[in-house]
Amino acid sequence: MALMAEFTFFVDADLYAMNGGELAAEEADLHEAGVVSVDIPTGYGADLGERIPVRVNGTPQGIRFYARLLGVRDPMQLEELERVLR
Repeated sequence: MALMAEFTFFVDADLYAMNGGELAAEEADLHEAGVVSVDIPTGYGADLGERIPVRVNGTPQGIRFYARLLGVRDPMQLEELERVLR
């Protein structure tokens, strides 16, 4: 059984809304990469500020794949991601 992990990305709300919450991958691509589940709040707004929490469960490879799809470039998030996945 593959090692599983969970990580919460904080995605820029404007960028997320501009893309309509869509990723450049189909559900099957996510599962093949090792993503098991993704939890994105549907009622986000001013209460969450400028960033939307996106919780991803999967293999370390799957979570890294999802980070690339989200275009995460924040050095602090990437550093924390690698710390969690070790």
